[in-house]
Amino acid sequence: MAKHTKLSGSCMREQQRWQPAQKKRRAAATLTLWILGAMFLFTSLPLSYTYAAETEASSEKPAYKFGAFPMVAVGQIGTMFAPVATEFTQVLGQSVQFRTRPSFLEFRQGLSREIYDFAVVQPFDYVLAYDRYHYLPLARFDKPLTANILVLPESTLHSLQDLKGKKVALPPTTAAVTLMAKKAMLEAGLDLKRDVSLQYTKTHDACLELVIVKSADACVSAPRAAYYFETKWGKHFRLLHQTPGIPNVLFIVHRRVPKQVRELLLKTLTSWPESSEVGRDFIKLNNNLRLIPAMNAEYDIIRKFPQNLEEE
Repeated sequence: MAKHTKLSGSCMREQQRWQPAQKKRRAAATLTLWILGAMFLFTSLPLSYTYAAETEASSEKPAYKFGAFPMVAVGQIGTMFAPVATEFTQVLGQSVQFRTRPSFLEFRQGLSREIYDFAVVQPFDYVLAYDRYHYLPLARFDKPLTANILVLPESTLHSLQDLKGKKVALPPTTAAVTLMAKKAMLEAGLDLKRDVSLQYTKTHDACLELVIVKSADACVSAPRAAYYFETKWGKHFRLLHQTPGIPNVLFIVHRRVPKQVRELLLKTLTSWPESSEVGRDFIKLNNNLRLIPAMNAEYDIIRKFPQNLEEE
């Protein structure tokens, strides 16, 4: 019995010795889960993201609805455009709510329901918004939009032909750069069904992340989106191929918005970055692309773009 008592005491001392380490591991695991949860909430907000600018604007007037297509995760889009909503509120003297949706398709559905008074759209969505709905062009980024096929700096791929047998990640099927890149690969003689494996993602940053973790050999993205990703996360890519350009992403406005408001918005956007701190930050965040007046005729090239890029 005495021997048994001595052994039990030894076990107790051993258990006491390990308890602090166990507590530390549990605390570390809890912290890790908390951080992962915070990242998930930041990059994957639920069905929509809404930001109401808090200013002294009149509460008697209904708030304008301002949206943007989800180029990157919804939380990051909110960070990019919420200050713009505040600036618009101050300029217009009327509340502006920024809202977006978590996918390209849901955002396009919002355009079709004409829920936005003004919005930031990619070129192919602009054509739909103007031709089918009741939106007008306002201001666009000055440089052309190109589809950039990006790889890691150490990648052995150097041409479109090198993509044969490889996995290429892309933003959603309706994204401008997706359509442009698929056209380029077809013109290079690649069979989109047999020669390459195409993997579609929800956003540009999700596409780039697949290359970072080596789950894809290349990613199709826009220069503005890639710049934002590289600046934010400190990662870098090498350009494998760049397509010819088309008129860039633009701000649009619904016809129901009074003309004087449309003119004030255009004046504000085209005065950046000189006119305000918000404007300076926004232009810097967007690869130093300035905003200039957009003209509907400039987007006729989109109307002539091949509509059915068959993956044969």
